[in-house]
Amino acid sequence: MAITVVSCSPSAGTGSGDQAPAAPEKKVLDVSGFGKLKPGMSKQDALATGELAPAVAGRTGKCEDHRYTGAPAPDAKQLEEEAEFEKKYEAAQKAADDAEAAIGPAPGANAGAAEYAAYAEKAAASAEASAKATELISESTKRIVARAEAREANGGVLFAGDEIRMIVPPPGVTAAKDIAKGATVEQLKAAYPNAVEKEAGKTFEVSVPDQNDVVLSFHFADGKLTTFLLFNSEAKCS
Repeated sequence: MAITVVSCSPSAGTGSGDQAPAAPEKKVLDVSGFGKLKPGMSKQDALATGELAPAVAGRTGKCEDHRYTGAPAPDAKQLEEEAEFEKKYEAAQKAADDAEAAIGPAPGANAGAAEYAAYAEKAAASAEASAKATELISESTKRIVARAEAREANGGVLFAGDEIRMIVPPPGVTAAKDIAKGATVEQLKAAYPNAVEKEAGKTFEVSVPDQNDVVLSFHFADGKLTTFLLFNSEAKCS
């Protein structure tokens, strides 16, 4: 039986004069940003880079999380529950603030019984509204911590309104100068001699050129690097 052999062109890099395919560019997080994401970039411009998934991955106050394109998507039901809780918490906090503002000054020494009674009623209403808001604070704190843990585990960008508050790299990414999770304080200081120690042995910051409020922040636990990110201290969630 005759077998027909089909001749194929040599693959790239095997023929004379051919060049091997370029290796994918290694992304690192440094003072210039991460990939196409740059400090000081607006939310619109950051989303337009294609580096981030357009869907919101979580909200805290006016802050909004976005994960990187291709990262695991957050659970839709959980996001819905988060949104409902945030509305409930904001409403309770507003009611408490309004009730406190409505109390007004205490009656003077010559005030009548009716004035004292009205003041006491407003004070009681304020205390009740404050207690309801306080009940939700613990739950709100737990949810904020859970969102922060998910952000650190998956990486992503947290926006405060239209500003980037922080850029957290995805798993496996290093900082410039080959500093990765697990690095020692000594290794960080050798790579970044200009790093400023903000908390003894735990937090170090490297200033970002032309961005007065943005730093490349390194966090240590038990002498090992656990987290590093770009952080804008002036972009607030509240």
